[in-house]
Amino acid sequence: MFSPCPQEPGDIRSIGEKQAGILRAVFEAAARQPATPTMGGAAPTVLVHIHINDLLAGRGAGWIDGIDGPLTVKQVDELVCAGGYQPVLFGHQGQVVHLGDTNRFFTNSQRRALAARDGGCVIPGCTVPPHLTQAHHVIPWNKGGLTNIDNAVLICNAAHASIETSGWDIDMRHGRPWVRGPLIFDPTQTWRPAGQNRAATPAEKPRWEK
Repeated sequence: MFSPCPQEPGDIRSIGEKQAGILRAVFEAAARQPATPTMGGAAPTVLVHIHINDLLAGRGAGWIDGIDGPLTVKQVDELVCAGGYQPVLFGHQGQVVHLGDTNRFFTNSQRRALAARDGGCVIPGCTVPPHLTQAHHVIPWNKGGLTNIDNAVLICNAAHASIETSGWDIDMRHGRPWVRGPLIFDPTQTWRPAGQNRAATPAEKPRWEK
């Protein structure tokens, strides 16, 4: 069966990585539910652990409490980009050297607005619907990017996992995403408005026949 996304890579993850991905998706779905119990008034937070040298060097592995399978440094970046995760950095002696701020999820209202605007994954040719996408920070969280709809687009899991290497560029213009494809898809390197919402373009004025 062909993938609905042109960016779908071959799945070469280990069993542990696949299990971690499944449990992560369960955590994300549960954390978005209004009925999810809170702790002291705050929503439960998923802790991602990674050694500071590994994070800085882009190597090694990260870990989520309760999951045996490791995460790559790239997967840690994706988790924090999606929001709702709190990084914990360890030093050489195993001591906690940094407990990062909790990155909140995009709210249900924000996701509804993104779904209405983008209509699904904004990568051209991808047919993944809104409820199966992730909200991606156009300006990365670690570069000051805000968790708001003017800095977010919906992209599928495959596109999110490969956004740094696939050659697709995303830019926000007047509150709407524009995309530029890699050379293999678009030799002209032309920026084009993205989104699948059919109401984004006004209908032509009807020409009534007399």
